[in-house]
Amino acid sequence: MSATAMQDMTKPEERLSISEYGNDDKPGVAPKGGTAFDEQEMRRMGKVQELRRNFKFIGIVGFVTILQATWESTLLANSFGLVNGGTGGVIWCTIAVWLLMLCMIASMAEMASMCPTAGGWCCCLGWIAGIPSCGIQLAGVVQAMVLLVNPNADVGTLWQSTLLVFLFVLLTVGFNVFFAHHLPLAEGIVLFLHVFAFFAFLLTLWIMADHAPAVQVFTTFK
Repeated sequence: MSATAMQDMTKPEERLSISEYGNDDKPGVAPKGGTAFDEQEMRRMGKVQELRRNFKFIGIVGFVTILQATWESTLLANSFGLVNGGTGGVIWCTIAVWLLMLCMIASMAEMASMCPTAGGWCCCLGWIAGIPSCGIQLAGVVQAMVLLVNPNADVGTLWQSTLLVFLFVLLTVGFNVFFAHHLPLAEGIVLFLHVFAFFAFLLTLWIMADHAPAVQVFTTFK
């Protein structure tokens, strides 16, 4: 179906021109956020904007960066790779996954360039499914921090982990429901912490950790 035919199917009250969709303060900006180009793209796909666009460029970069959680997730998941693959397995598998992910991202970018809403609900379901796994990881981090302070603490039981997971899920859902308009600011702050904390961890490990020969690091497999 052509774009013209899709526009003809749109209800008359939904056919707003770009000038009508703007406001006096910021010409071409929709009342729910976005630009005239965004409105044009929504019109091309025969859709009407329902949600408010709160994110700017920095907020979007922060959201994507936090969603990937590159070095944070690596620190938490390294133990499994080191046990099952060794240092060489972790390094070379990471490079292979990075290259394959580039192929997947390129295909998703191609779809998004044609239809920005393509696969939106699939991504949304993926984020929802990923929340419990993030809660489990955070629960493990909290329990590990407690053990660092008090090695004799009685932590690590399943019911404690479950309650911590529920706590993090409730905090996440509550923030997104009641403080959604603060999400861009939160994403920007966490992006700042993500970048600078990386160097803090890297320099600490680089200076204080024991150094192994390069041959051992890159060629040890288990």
